[in-house]
Amino acid sequence: MIVAALAACSPAQQQAAVPEAIEAPLVSVAALQANSVTVWDELPARVSAFRTAEVRAQVSGLIVKRLFDEGSEVRKGQPLFELDATSYAADVASAEATLQKARAVFEQTTAEFERADALKASNNISDQAYDLASSQRAQGAADVAQAEAALKKAKLSLDLATIKAPLDGQIGAAMVGEGTLAEATSTTSLATIQQIGSVHIDIRQPASRLEHLRSLARSGGLKEVGTIPIEILAGEGDDGVIAAKALFSDISVDEGTGNVRLRAEAENADRRLLPGMYVRARVPRGTYPDAISVPQQSLVRDTLGVPSVFVVKEGVATPTPVTLGELVEGRYIVTGGLKAGDSIVVEGQGKLSAAGPVRTIPFGTRPDAASASSVEPAATH
Repeated sequence: MIVAALAACSPAQQQAAVPEAIEAPLVSVAALQANSVTVWDELPARVSAFRTAEVRAQVSGLIVKRLFDEGSEVRKGQPLFELDATSYAADVASAEATLQKARAVFEQTTAEFERADALKASNNISDQAYDLASSQRAQGAADVAQAEAALKKAKLSLDLATIKAPLDGQIGAAMVGEGTLAEATSTTSLATIQQIGSVHIDIRQPASRLEHLRSLARSGGLKEVGTIPIEILAGEGDDGVIAAKALFSDISVDEGTGNVRLRAEAENADRRLLPGMYVRARVPRGTYPDAISVPQQSLVRDTLGVPSVFVVKEGVATPTPVTLGELVEGRYIVTGGLKAGDSIVVEGQGKLSAAGPVRTIPFGTRPDAASASSVEPAATH
């Protein structure tokens, strides 16, 4: 009767009674490539002017006129303030008169010396009279030199009564107004000029990072330290990144903060960076040449936290322990266990527990969008 019942079943019912083969899990894979990977530190930094000069009076006097617009660009030597120069002009006139008198006296003593010299040749003058004529001529020459120096100094003071810009740059607000007494001995500046076409970026780097760099250098993992330009983050997106170059690093550590100052220079033609502004700086610690890196989500860890990835070869995924380096922009640098050309599972490793066959699609492809031809079948054994 059992045989008769089986014979009575339809062919479709007989096929459903046979268990279906278990399909290999579908995973996303990516082939590894050796690339140069830069390691960055993002650190706080502050902008300072490329050059700063405080405008001060070198002679004392009453300010009678301001000759610049506040906030404008000024050129080196451009007049900025005018002092009352009446007394300095009088000093110049007095020095010129003194010089004329000294020259007249010198001409007279020179003529007397020439006569004495002629009498000396014929022995018609005493040695005492000759020496007196000679000394009077020398004193007259010294008086002329002294008067010339006094005139030069008086003219310099007169010139300094017009206070000029010591360098090119942008001048700020005037700290004093017309009618104020400017004194040469005062510690108060009249205005400040800053050059901000290029600016300095002072970056504070933890001193502990130095030892880390030495360790990487000893291990050979980090090369080309400091050869990559610094990036200044002054805003959002790529438009907010400003290139800079390192100038020097301090040789001493700040006792209060434990930081070492690194100074960089950046072009600032559009005036986006202003003195005193706080920014973020991406400082390269070096470059791993020919580095192998894997996406962070491709890693699996065992109960002891040992990392591994599934390497796919000929349709079989095999767990492979790896040695990890630094995490850079969502990818771990792998220092051991993998090589360029290896194909690893990036997504879908949760379906795997041990080595076994898998079906693969390229990482980034949606499983439901992948065509049947793009899915690689599992290996048959």
